[in-house]
Amino acid sequence: MKKTVIRAGADYGRCLPEEKLEQKMRETVEPFLKEICRSGRMAEMEPVSGGYAPDSPAGLYYELYPQENAKGTIVISFGFTESCLKYHELIWYFYREGYQAAVIDHRRHGKSLREVEDPSLVHVDRFSRYVKELHKFVQELVVPMAQGGPLFLFAHSMGGCVGAIYLEQYPKDFDRAILNAPMLGLNLGGCPPWAARILCDMKIAAGKGKERLFTQAPFDPQEPFEGCAAGSLARHLYYLAQRREDAAYQTSSATYFWGREAINAGKFAIQPSSAGRVRTPVLLFQAELDTLVSPKAQEIFLSRIPDGRLAVAEGARHEIYRSQNGILEPYLEELFGFYGEHQTKETDAAK
Repeated sequence: MKKTVIRAGADYGRCLPEEKLEQKMRETVEPFLKEICRSGRMAEMEPVSGGYAPDSPAGLYYELYPQENAKGTIVISFGFTESCLKYHELIWYFYREGYQAAVIDHRRHGKSLREVEDPSLVHVDRFSRYVKELHKFVQELVVPMAQGGPLFLFAHSMGGCVGAIYLEQYPKDFDRAILNAPMLGLNLGGCPPWAARILCDMKIAAGKGKERLFTQAPFDPQEPFEGCAAGSLARHLYYLAQRREDAAYQTSSATYFWGREAINAGKFAIQPSSAGRVRTPVLLFQAELDTLVSPKAQEIFLSRIPDGRLAVAEGARHEIYRSQNGILEPYLEELFGFYGEHQTKETDAAK
């Protein structure tokens, strides 16, 4: 397994200046993305009854950012409690580098339909729903936009677990994949996974599967920077302000159903019989200061796939893509270098 260490360096100005982040996002990035965005709703796979959609109709909300003569199309599979909105800065960098982007609000996230009335709760009864719906999104909406060009995956945290299982079940869809701090094993604070699983099973059996996990809390409009997953104060404050304005972005905790499914999904993804089916070249980013997911599970997964490499971001918290610029710039350089290798190999093969 090839390993690279990404070390923090100077801020060379390739990313938005942190001291002016809010201004640049509101005056430049958001207006531009809004102009080119094609948004809509995709029907769910196996829809459930009794859903709630905060200020929006049913279905799964998505955003497409097409670009003529794109180098490729990057599909984003985001993390637990996240949304399309949270990725606008990263999409800006993708677009500026010459890539199209596509992102969908996973069920019970963002503007997509909810199954529980409390907008702060994330609930799913089967993790496989995430995978099947991402595949439907890719096949029905992303492939036509790509027009035969290369398809790349960027999958973070929970979305990284979704992405890993996707690569196992649909090994021909993506040309390259980045798993960013993927949730292949949860950091349970010393609690064995089997014990956490039994607790979730007991709550579900008692009819409390849609209730909030006792370890988690409702949305905090004053969420402190010290305990958050972002390494950049400016990026933390910018998205937090947006979350305060719209209940659709205030997901913050899981149900017992989600907890059980998350434990099961990570275990399934790293099994030899599952991981061995991956055929896509994978770059897995690991955050040195990550307190949310298991680095050991990530490394086990990499050891079991045919073409995987590891990049460790020194000094980075879980959300590496929202680090301070000194980490974010070399991280993006590594990211685009990995995607660019596909074009280099395609060009060499054509000679």
